[in-house]
Amino acid sequence: MPSSPDYYELLGVSREADASEIKKAFRTLARQYHPDVTGGDAEATERFKAIGEAYAVLSDPAKRAEYDRYGRVADGDYMSNAVFDDDMFGDLGAIFQGLFGGAMGGFGGGQRSRPGGPQPGQSLMMEVSLTLEDVARGVEREVSYPRQTSCSSCFGTGAAEGSRRERCSSCNGQGQVHQTRRTLFGYTSMLTVCPTCQGEGEVVGTPCSSCRGKGRVQESVTETVKIPAGVDDGMRVRVRGGGDKGVHGGPDGDLVLQVSVQRHERFRRDGRDLLCEQTISFAQAALGDTMTVPGILEDQTLTVAAGTQTGKVLRIAGAGLPDPRDGSLRGDQFVQVRVVTPTKLSGEEKELLFRFARLRGEHPTEPEEKGFFNRIVDKLTGR
Repeated sequence: MPSSPDYYELLGVSREADASEIKKAFRTLARQYHPDVTGGDAEATERFKAIGEAYAVLSDPAKRAEYDRYGRVADGDYMSNAVFDDDMFGDLGAIFQGLFGGAMGGFGGGQRSRPGGPQPGQSLMMEVSLTLEDVARGVEREVSYPRQTSCSSCFGTGAAEGSRRERCSSCNGQGQVHQTRRTLFGYTSMLTVCPTCQGEGEVVGTPCSSCRGKGRVQESVTETVKIPAGVDDGMRVRVRGGGDKGVHGGPDGDLVLQVSVQRHERFRRDGRDLLCEQTISFAQAALGDTMTVPGILEDQTLTVAAGTQTGKVLRIAGAGLPDPRDGSLRGDQFVQVRVVTPTKLSGEEKELLFRFARLRGEHPTEPEEKGFFNRIVDKLTGR
């Protein structure tokens, strides 16, 4: 009995490849060599059969073990036990829909809505930019955008006055036509969109001049949208019914606003919490102080304990952002303090600092004695 071909080489995988690698390789090659993709090319069809056989063996643990040991498997129907799950041809189904404009039975194709029946409108998406202050208080934002709506001239029928919609003779009102193709797995029945009525199941005798028979026209609308406080960057706010109008009584689509929060010059955000920096003086750090600092919407009171070191993070409870799902919950404001060393001191301030240093047993560098000319300048300038 002749040996089988090198199945690993056919799929382009190593002998150590796991099941997921083998499956991925087969899917890639199947998309490339399937007869419905190659137009029935004989060489491509033979290649597709070969990789199908390779996958049938290598996807079955028992057959793979036999193949690895003997370089072949016993004669039989390789394809009978192959694991072709629903996910295997999910991507191929999308390709076939793109090629033939319809659903392909057994290859992940979906079912179309009933021809001539209610069709939901398309949902629309747009971006809305907010400041951090907008996020803190919640805002109402006016947005303008185009959407599809029913034609007022023909009331959405697509037919001119005196004309009407009639059942499509090509598909008998089904909106789909059957197509049978021969594949490696036998004959496959496909449902494709009817090319005459484009899936509507009906055709228009004389099209409406306003919408050119489509039954829909584009309009510009302006909506006032309430955006709740606390939304985060990347969140979406859905406006029910704000999208394209439904067809034949179908529900309207939604308007989806994707939130983009601008960067703030003072605050950084961490969920509901706000983080910022605040400079304090040496005296405030050493002795402690109660001071006013900016908040996101209003000033806040910050208590600095005596002996606070630079880099210390202080918390102002409830001064952060609200939770978008529960406005009664608020985050905190965290303030990292930074002690600033003064660069200019008056004579009295210097003397006080020298005395402070001496009391602590420190020996700061004394300033050099000023010359006669500098002393005259200081006297004249009042220094």
